[in-house]
Amino acid sequence: MGEPFKKIESGEHIVWITQPNEVETLLKRREIAFNVAKGKLADSKGNAETVMQTAEAFGRGLSAEYIKKKSDGWTIKKWIKPAVENIFNPMGIAATFTKITEDEAKSLIFRCQLHEESNEPQVASVFTYGFLRGMLLSAFPNGELIMGSTMAQGAPMIEFTFKANASDKDRFERERIKNFFTDDIKKPEE
Repeated sequence: MGEPFKKIESGEHIVWITQPNEVETLLKRREIAFNVAKGKLADSKGNAETVMQTAEAFGRGLSAEYIKKKSDGWTIKKWIKPAVENIFNPMGIAATFTKITEDEAKSLIFRCQLHEESNEPQVASVFTYGFLRGMLLSAFPNGELIMGSTMAQGAPMIEFTFKANASDKDRFERERIKNFFTDDIKKPEE
């Protein structure tokens, strides 16, 4: 497999762009996991926690299968390449990374098939956040995924910061995301 990123430089600025190459088996697995999450959401009468838990488990499973166990000296910089190569690109996730360091990576996801295919953007956003968070925490148990913007709220891209070591403030992000979307997730008709 070639390089998972295309590097673009302009003066002092560098961005790395993923190179999506959809793999049907991963897309099917994502579809199944998303449908399970939606079913649990309906059964729980709109509890976003059910979507988050299902998505995080899906992300942990993908990480275990496609990224493997972390090595000594594992950093965000070392983790992001296999994550993009083995999960982002095969799932058709198109993103730019504007910063990749040993401790964090900042990304803008501008194409996410789940958001394009789903008629439930809020549920898709919670699921996307959850599965990426599950992947990240598999490698960095003290880390956190920070969401800056989301397509479900009208933004053209999803902004994420992947952190290897979360601050005390960062540790509240999961609850913030869950609470943010809880009011927007349509509760099933009774």
